[in-house]
Amino acid sequence: MRDPLVVEPSGEHDSSIIWMHGLGASAFDFYDMPRIIQRPGTRWIFPNAPVRPVTLNNGWKMPSWFDIRFLAESPEDRGRECPVEAEESSQIIRSLIQSEHEKGIPYDRIVLVGFSQGGAMSLYTGCRYPNRLGGMICLSGYLLFHDTHMGDSNDANRNTPILICHGNRDDMVPFWAAQESFHFLKEGGWPVDFEEYPIFHEISMSEIEKVGNFLSDILD
Repeated sequence: MRDPLVVEPSGEHDSSIIWMHGLGASAFDFYDMPRIIQRPGTRWIFPNAPVRPVTLNNGWKMPSWFDIRFLAESPEDRGRECPVEAEESSQIIRSLIQSEHEKGIPYDRIVLVGFSQGGAMSLYTGCRYPNRLGGMICLSGYLLFHDTHMGDSNDANRNTPILICHGNRDDMVPFWAAQESFHFLKEGGWPVDFEEYPIFHEISMSEIEKVGNFLSDILD
């Protein structure tokens, strides 16, 4: 697995953002975000997912936070993601959180962001983390493992702000999956905001603006 890409702060380091890419992509996918969302005191970390076979893609090896066995067609479709690999990937993200904390950044000044699979890992890792983080952002992603989520979550992050953004034309991760994730978290007591965009499996400038505003709300 390749080392993360890092964009150092232009000012005094006072916060950190860890941004996970989607299936088959790389850390370079969102490497331009610090230029667009300007935060002088923020250190940006863009990790690379492990390269592993993906069942959905004929077993081809590619950067993937976890295996996907089939496409979900309804909320009843469970068991399509590999929980062992999701946990392994979460440990990678946890080590990055700890590294930032050891640089002097309080846990509640560290934010997890991710797109698609990366968004799923943002929610998975953040909700289970034993120290209160600054926030979680899930872009074009969804919540993993509903059946065990409540029991596996840590009370430290039950009040951590969450932002879920999703395109209502998404042909990769269905819009209903994001809606279901939002309602599940909201009913579970998490402070979660949901934003809908007229886009496919992608990110729009208005969505990026929303992310920037959310970061300002929780970090400034």
